Amino acid sequence: MTSALPILQPRLILGLRTDVEGNAQFITDEDIIYPVGAVLTIHNLNQKRQKYIKLSDKGKNVTAVVVSPNKKLVAVVESGEKPFVTLWCPSTYKKKRQINLPTEKEIYATKFTAVAFTFDSKCLVCVTGEPDWTMYVFKCDKGKLESTARANNSNNTGYVRHVCCNPNDANLLALAGDGVIKILACTEFAWRQFGYGKGDQYNFTSATWLSQDRLLLGNVDGKILVIENGELKSIFFAGDLPTIDLKIKEELQQTSQTSLKVMSDTTLDAEEDHSIRALKAFPRGFAFGYLTGTVHLYEMETPHKYIKRNILKIPDHTIQREYEESSEEIKLTTVNCISINPSQARLIVTCNESQIYTATLWVQDSSNPGIESNFSEYGPALHNGPIGSMAICCWKPILLTAGKRDRTLKIWNYETEELDLMQKFQDDLFGVALHPTGLYAIVGFSDKLRFLTVMIDEFEITREFPVRNCKQCTFSKMGYMFAAVNGNVIQVYSSISFEMMYTLKGHNGKICGMSWTNDDRKMASCGNEGAVYEWVVAESSRLSETIMKQCEFKGVAITLDGKSIFVVSNDGHIRELMNSNVHRDVAVVPSGLDSIILSHIDQMLFVSGNNGTVYNIKIPLLEKAEYVEYSIHADTISHMLISYDDKYLFTGSHEGTICFWKLLNIEGKAVKLDKDFTPSKDILISRQILEERIAQTKNLQMRLKELETEYAYQLRQNDVVNSLRMKEIHSGYCQAIEELKEKNEQLESDHMQEIHNINLDIKQMKLDHEEFIRELEANYNEKLIFEYEKYLRLEEKMEKMRQYYEKELEELRKAKKDSEEKITNEFLMKLEEKEIQFEELVEQIARKTKAHEMIKQQIEEDADREIYELRAIHAKELREEQDLNVKIRGETAIVKKKLLTSQKEIDELKSKVYTLDNDHTKLKKSIINLEKDIADLKKEISERDATIQDKEKRIFDLKRKNQELEKFKFILDFKIKELKSQIEPRERMIQEQTEQINAMVRELENLQRVILSLDLQLHELREKLHASDNEVRKQIAKNAVMKRALKKIKTDIYLASGYVQNVPLLIKTVKEMYHKFNIDEDFELTQAEDSEVKTEFLRQREFLERTVTSLQMQVNKSTSTLSSDKVKLTEENAILLVETNMLRKELKDEQRRKDKLQSILGVNQKYLPPKVAMERVQNATATREEIRNEYRKTIEDNEKSIQVLREENDRLLNKVLVEASNYEVTAHDAAISEETAKRDSFI
Repeated sequence: MTSALPILQPRLILGLRTDVEGNAQFITDEDIIYPVGAVLTIHNLNQKRQKYIKLSDKGKNVTAVVVSPNKKLVAVVESGEKPFVTLWCPSTYKKKRQINLPTEKEIYATKFTAVAFTFDSKCLVCVTGEPDWTMYVFKCDKGKLESTARANNSNNTGYVRHVCCNPNDANLLALAGDGVIKILACTEFAWRQFGYGKGDQYNFTSATWLSQDRLLLGNVDGKILVIENGELKSIFFAGDLPTIDLKIKEELQQTSQTSLKVMSDTTLDAEEDHSIRALKAFPRGFAFGYLTGTVHLYEMETPHKYIKRNILKIPDHTIQREYEESSEEIKLTTVNCISINPSQARLIVTCNESQIYTATLWVQDSSNPGIESNFSEYGPALHNGPIGSMAICCWKPILLTAGKRDRTLKIWNYETEELDLMQKFQDDLFGVALHPTGLYAIVGFSDKLRFLTVMIDEFEITREFPVRNCKQCTFSKMGYMFAAVNGNVIQVYSSISFEMMYTLKGHNGKICGMSWTNDDRKMASCGNEGAVYEWVVAESSRLSETIMKQCEFKGVAITLDGKSIFVVSNDGHIRELMNSNVHRDVAVVPSGLDSIILSHIDQMLFVSGNNGTVYNIKIPLLEKAEYVEYSIHADTISHMLISYDDKYLFTGSHEGTICFWKLLNIEGKAVKLDKDFTPSKDILISRQILEERIAQTKNLQMRLKELETEYAYQLRQNDVVNSLRMKEIHSGYCQAIEELKEKNEQLESDHMQEIHNINLDIKQMKLDHEEFIRELEANYNEKLIFEYEKYLRLEEKMEKMRQYYEKELEELRKAKKDSEEKITNEFLMKLEEKEIQFEELVEQIARKTKAHEMIKQQIEEDADREIYELRAIHAKELREEQDLNVKIRGETAIVKKKLLTSQKEIDELKSKVYTLDNDHTKLKKSIINLEKDIADLKKEISERDATIQDKEKRIFDLKRKNQELEKFKFILDFKIKELKSQIEPRERMIQEQTEQINAMVRELENLQRVILSLDLQLHELREKLHASDNEVRKQIAKNAVMKRALKKIKTDIYLASGYVQNVPLLIKTVKEMYHKFNIDEDFELTQAEDSEVKTEFLRQREFLERTVTSLQMQVNKSTSTLSSDKVKLTEENAILLVETNMLRKELKDEQRRKDKLQSILGVNQKYLPPKVAMERVQNATATREEIRNEYRKTIEDNEKSIQVLREENDRLLNKVLVEASNYEVTAHDAAISEETAKRDSFI
C-alpha cells in the first residue's frame, strides 16, 4: 500500500553543525565533508552535487569527525554509555566498520576527548575522557584493539584534548591538553613516555607535528612551544611573530628577535581570546587561529625557518541585542576547524557561525607580509540560527526565508540552487509571506508589519502597518489580500489600497496557523488554546468551530473547496474536521507534530514531528495511518512548504537548516500546469538605476567605437611596421644564406682534404700492422718449441708417480677388509638391542596416535566452522563487487554516451566556426564600406567647419566680455573686503575717542547741523545734475550713432536696389546687411548697457560712501542713535550683498549658457559622429531673432533690477534726511531748554 505514496529525495541541504569538532574538511580538491542536521554531507560546490551519509540517532551524539590522511576513511565519533567510532568510506558512502571499546574492561567514560589516525591510515588512536583517561589504539581494517596506555599524568591530573600522530612514524605520538603533555613511543605494543613532560604549567589548546622530530604546541596565552627530539627548544608569542627561526640554540631565558620575551598577565587583554586554535601543518607551512576570527598563515622558507605570509580575517556578523546579556554572548568568529585541500591551493575554516569560509593560499605578496585579507563564504551565505519563517510564490521558482537570529531576508532559487538576494535589517524578523507574483512581500518586524517591494538588489519598504511581532502572515491565493496576526486577532488587509478590510476575532490564545481556500472566500485558523475556526472572510464571521482544550494545535491546512480541514497537534494526532466535527482522528507519533502542508490538488499530505522527521501521509486518512518517514533534520521543523507545481518540498528547522526535497512518483497527484506556462523572469528595478545602466551602456558603446577606430589605426600602423621589419628580416636572411653557402663550400673543400689525409694514414697503418704480425709469428714459433719439450718431460714424471700410488692402493684395500669384518660383528650386536627398544616404542606410538586422532577431529571441526564463516563473508564481498561492477558498467555506458554527445557538439562547433568565418569576411567588407562613408563624412565636416568658425568668433567676443565682467566683479569684491577691514578698526578708535570729543561736540553741534543740511542738499543737486548730464551725453552719442547707421543702411539699400532683377544676389546682399547691422546693434547695445551698469555702480558706491561718513559723524552725537543706525546700515548692507549674490548667480547662469553653446558647437570635444555633429551645427545656426529676443528679455530684467535698486537708494536717502531733520529739531529744543535753565539758575 505504501508503494503508491510519493518519494522524497533530498536535493540540497543548507546548514552546518557548529557543535562538532572537525566539522568541515577536504576529501578531494573539490569535495568537502561536513555535518548538517542528521547526516554527513559530501558537497561539490562546482558541480552542485551533494551526497549524504545518514548518522545514527539523527547525529545527536556526534562529537567529532576525523578524516584519514589518505582521504579513504571518515571516522564519526559518538558519545554514550559506551562511546564508539564508526568508519565510513567517502567514495562509496558505505559503513566500513564500527569500533567499540573492549567489553572485558570496566569503562566508565561516556565520550572520546581526542581521536586521530596514524600517518599510514592503518590505525586509529582514541582517548577516553574522565574518569578513565585511557588511550586505545585500534586496527582500522579489523577493528581489533592493538595496544593501550594511560593518557593523562601519572597522578591522574590533566585533561587531554588532542592526539597528534607523527607524520612519518606510526609508533610515535603526542598527547596534549590542560596541564598535560606526553610524547609516547611504542615498542612491542607497549607505550613509553620520553622527553619533555612538564605540561602542568600550560593549558594546551592545539598541537601538530611539523616534521618527524619537531612538535608544535599552542596554549591559551598565545604562546607557541617548539619541542624537538623530546626537548623544549624555544617559545614564541603569536601576537608579534613575523618569522619563526627554529635553529636558535640559545637558552629560553635569553631573548632574541623571534623568541618570546617574559610576559606578565597584564600585557594581555583579558577581554580578547589569545588561545592558539586548530594548529594545522602541511608540506609548505602551517596555519593556526589566533585572537577572535583571525587565521595566521606561515610558509616554510627553509626546513628551519618559517615566514608569515598572510593574516586571514573572518567577517564578524555578531548582532548586539539589548535584551541579551553580554556575558552569555558567544563570539561567532572563534575558529573551530581549519582544513587545506590536497593540492594546497585553498583553505577552509569554520567558527561558531553556521557558515564555511574559504580563502586562496599564497595570494599575498611576500614583500608585504602580515596584511589582513578577508575570508569569503564557501557557497551561499547561510542563516545563523533558527529559521524564523519561510514563504513561496506561484510565478517564480523562489523561496523566501527569514533568519530569527541573524536578521536577514534571503531569496533562494530552488531550481538553480543559488542565492538570488540577501538583505540584513536592524530589527528582529518574525513572519514572512510572498505575493503570488514574487514581486512583493510582507515581513513582520519587532515594531511594525512592513509591505516590501522585491527589487533587483534590495527590499524596498512600500508601506508600514501598526502590527508588532507578527509571527503569522500570509497572502491570499489570488494575491489581492493578505492576513496578519495581531495578538489573538487576524487582520485582513488589501494589498492594493493597503486598507484594513476585515477583522477576525475569536481566538483566546496564540494563533499558530492560517490557510486560505482556492477562491479566497474562506480561511481556516488554529491556536494553542485548542480551537480551530473556519472563517467567511468577506463577512468577518465564523462558519464553523472546533474546540479541544486538551490539545495545542500547531498547524492547519484547508482543502481547495473548503469542505475539510486538516490539523496537527502536540499529541501526535492528525485530525480531519468537517462541519465543526472531527471526521477522522489518526495517531502518527506519540511525541507530537509540528507543521502540516497539503498539495495544491489535495492529493498529498506531509507533516513533521519527532524532532525533525518528515512524514508522508496517505490520504484519505484511514483508521491506522499509512506513512513513510524521512529524517534529515536533527531538530524541530518549524516551517514546511510545497512548490507551486507540487514538485518540491521545503523544510526549515530550529537549528538553522533548510532542506530542498524533490518529489518523485507523483503522477496523478501533482497539479497539472498549462504547457505554455513558464516561470516569470521579470524583476523590478528603479528608474534611477535603469537610467544609470542605460547611460553606462551608451558610454561603453561609444568607448567601443572609439576602441574599434583606435584598434584599426593600430592595426594599420602595425602592418606598416611589420612590413618594414619583414623587409629587413628578408634582406638579413638573404645575406645569411649567401654567407652559409660560402661556409658550406669551404667546409666541403676542408672535408675532402681531411678524407685524403685519413686515407694516407690508413695505408701507413696497414703496412705497420703487417710488419708487427710477422714479428709476432716468429716469436710464437720459438715459444711453441720450448713448451713441447717441457710437456715431454712432465709425461715421464707422471708415469713414475702413477706406479707408486697403485702400490699404496693395494695395501690400503687389504687393511680395509680386515677392519670391515670387525665393525660388522659389533654392529650386529647393537642391532639386536635396538630391535628390542623399537618394539617398546611402537607400542607407545600406537597409544599416542589414538590421542592425536581425537585432537585432529576437533581441529577439523573448528576449521570447517571457520571455513563456512569465511565463505559467507567472501560471498557478501563477492556480491558487493558484482554490484560495483554493474554500477561501473552503467557509468561506462554513460561515459560513452557523453563521448558521443561531445563529438556531436564538436561537429556543431566546427560548423559554427565556419559560419563565424563567413560572418567575419562579411564584417570586413562592411568595415571597408564604413571607412569610405567616414571619409565622405569627414569631407562634409571640413565644409561645415567654415560655418562653425563664424560662430566661434562670436563666442570668442562673448568670452572676452565675460572675462572683463569677472575681473570687474573680483575688483568690487576686493574693495568691499577692504572697506569692511577699514571700518572695524575705525569703530574701535571711535569708541576710544568718544570721551575726548564729547566736550568739543557740544560747541560744534549748531555749526554741524547747518553744514549737514547744506551738504546734503548740495550733494543731491550735484548728483541730479551729473545724472542728467550723463543722460544727455548718452542720447547725443546714441543719436550720432543712429544717424551714421542710417546713412550706412541707406547706402546699402541703394546699392541693393540695383540687384532687383537678380533675386538670388538680392537675397544674399539682404542677408549680409541683416547680419552686419544686427551684430553692430547688439554689440552697441551690450556696450551701452555695460557702461550704464559701470557708471550706476560707481554712482551708488560714491553715494554710499558719503552716507557712511555722514552717519559716522552722527554716531558721535549719541550712542543710542548710533546703535539703531548701525543696525539699519547692516540691514541695508545685507540687502546689497544679497543683490550682489543674485547678480553673481546670473553671471554663472550666463557662463553655463556659454558652455552649453560651446558643447553644442563641439568646441571642447576631439571627435564626434557625423549625426551628432549635424545636430549640433543645426542647433548652433538658429535664427538670430530667437537669440535677440532672449537677450532682450535679460536686458529688460536687468533694467527692472536697476530700477528697483534706484528706488531702494532713494528710500534710504529719504529715511536718512528725515532722521537728520528730527535730530536737528530735538537738538534745537534741547539747546533752548538748556539756555532757559541757565537763565533761571542765573536769576
